[in-house]
Formats: sequence, structure tokens, C-alpha cells
Amino acid sequence: MEFLVAGFEIIEQESGLEGIFKQAELPGRICYGSQDKMAPGTAEKFVNGLMKSNHGAPLEHGSVYLKADDEYHGNPLDKYRDNPYSKLRSVNGTKYVSTNLRVLFENGWLKDLEDYLCEPTEFHEKRYTVRFTVDRFTGEEFLRHRKASFNRESTRYVLFTKEKFGGGSIKYIIPPWILDDKSRIEGYAEQDIDFYIDTMREYLQTKQPLDDIFAWTFALKSAEWSYCYLVNECGWKAEQARTVLPCAINSPLIKTAFLSDWKNFFNLRAKGTTGKPHPQALELAVPLMNEFINRGYLEPSFIDE
Repeated sequence: MEFLVAGFEIIEQESGLEGIFKQAELPGRICYGSQDKMAPGTAEKFVNGLMKSNHGAPLEHGSVYLKADDEYHGNPLDKYRDNPYSKLRSVNGTKYVSTNLRVLFENGWLKDLEDYLCEPTEFHEKRYTVRFTVDRFTGEEFLRHRKASFNRESTRYVLFTKEKFGGGSIKYIIPPWILDDKSRIEGYAEQDIDFYIDTMREYLQTKQPLDDIFAWTFALKSAEWSYCYLVNECGWKAEQARTVLPCAINSPLIKTAFLSDWKNFFNLRAKGTTGKPHPQALELAVPLMNEFINRGYLEPSFIDE
């Protein structure tokens, strides 16, 4: 077993078409656990492969900003007006569109990248991408923000017994209420399954209370052992063996959203405008909100709104 602390990283999109491709490549690689294959020049080929296989979800993370002046017969960007995943703004006869690569691909509008692509201006609503190191349960809470774009590591395709995925050592997230016990957790993580079996046998005989950290790590170790046994000894596939994996498993998640949707996320998960946020959501949402403020994405007054 290996234990991680929940965290986040803001992924800034690089400029130009290559930046769009790279921003779409990362979530696609995370899905299949192939981040090790990312290298200079791989993004465009990978994105073309996604398009060929009609795997559109990762394309949503490639933010696209377009700009075009009004013409006699209207504006070529007016077609984005009714698209639910795009934002269109008109300023002094010029249209500004914020959208994503999937919208252009699925609607047959990819030529707009040649004709109207630009860097984001003050008139575009910005989109921001964040990579979360998070457990499965907390990730499910974040997925409820349905207007955003999401990709996460797939337990159907990622086989944890393979050496590149840990060789049978599964990664788990430590919840905030036991972070102070990290050294004890890591001590238990070093023990093999026989230690847990012997300790449980002694408990069943003596009924002497066990500490909470042992009980928690015992559940995770048992799941790890069962997963590996089902794969290695019973011939189960990853999509079958994953049924024994617990909520604490590390479930890397990438989220991209318009700033207005991030504000909604912070209202619910950091500020608790509709009720007390879950501790594991709060653990990430508050520092992320502060980082948005530090980077100038949000005004400091947002905290008190």
C-alpha cells in the first residue's frame, strides 16, 4: 500500500493550437494511465487518435478562444450562441467566443481554429483546468458539478498489478481527520497481509480493542490483497476486480470549467452556501479558492459575497 495526501494543481494552458492539444492530451492520458508516454510532439497525434475513435471527453479540456468581426450577413461565430458549452459576447461589432475543442470537433467547426483562433482577451470568459489528487468518494462529489468537464483515471483499464501502476501496491488518500497519524499509517502500510491476519486472530481471541488506524488500514490492505488475488490467481480482468476497491483509493481527476462555474463550485464546496461541505471537499476547495484569488482569477471580495 501507498498513502497520499489530497491535493491539487492548476494546469495553465499554453498558447496556440499546440497548447489546446496538450490540454486535451493530459486528461486522456490520465484515463488510461499513460502519462509516461507524454513527450514533445505527442499531443497532436494523441488528439487525432481521440477524434478518430470518437472519444470526445478529453477534448473538452482544450479551451478554445475565438474572435471575429461582424459582417454584412451577420457574424461567423453566431452559431455558438445557442451552444450550451460555449460563451459568446458581442462588443462593438466583434464577437468573442469561449468554448472547447470537443464543440468544434463534434459540430464540424474545426476550420474555425484556422480562421478565428486567438489568445483570450478581457472579453472572453476564461476556462481553468485543475488536476486533483483525490479519493473516489470526494471525486464523486466534484462530479456533481455537471456543467464542467471531467476526466479521471479509469479502474476499468488501469490494472494495478502491472509494474507501471504500482505492481500490486495500491495508492490510497489519507482523510483529513487522521492526517496527524500519517507516521502510524505508513508504519502499518509496510506490514504484509500475515501481520493483519495474526493481529485479527489475536483480537478475535482476546477482544482487546484495536486502534482506529489499524482498523482502517486493515480494510484497505484486505482490498489490495483481494484485488491482486482475483487478478493473479483467478484470472479476473481489471474491470471485474475493481469491484473490491474501496472509496479511499486514489482517483486522479481533472476538471475544466468556466470561471462562473468555478464560482459555483467554491460556493458549495468551500463557502457552504447550501449547507456544510464534506470535510474532504473542504480540504481542497478552500485552498484552491485562495489560489484562484492569489492568481487574480477571482477578486478577494468573492469570499464575502
